[in-house]
Amino acid sequence: MTDAEKVKWFDRVVKFQLSGLVFLEMKQRKNGQGVWVIEDTKTNSILNSNMEWEPEPISSKRDEAFLIRTRFDLETAISMYEQYKMFAES
Repeated sequence: MTDAEKVKWFDRVVKFQLSGLVFLEMKQRKNGQGVWVIEDTKTNSILNSNMEWEPEPISSKRDEAFLIRTRFDLETAISMYEQYKMFAES
């Protein structure tokens, strides 16, 4: 596999394990930018902007407020998880 092919595959990676069953996952792309969530797959919960876990409803039940609370750009999602870890360990 060439380096260009590897980059193409890497660009499609959309899910990273953070710890245990908690993942950073890209849900969609908007204007070339990923829209990310922090998901606990054991409880099917999403970390929101209040640093609280909330259940992820089926797609037809996700309102705009839910999406605003739980969808982030990559840097914000990583920063939030780092803050959450510090908060959870206290």
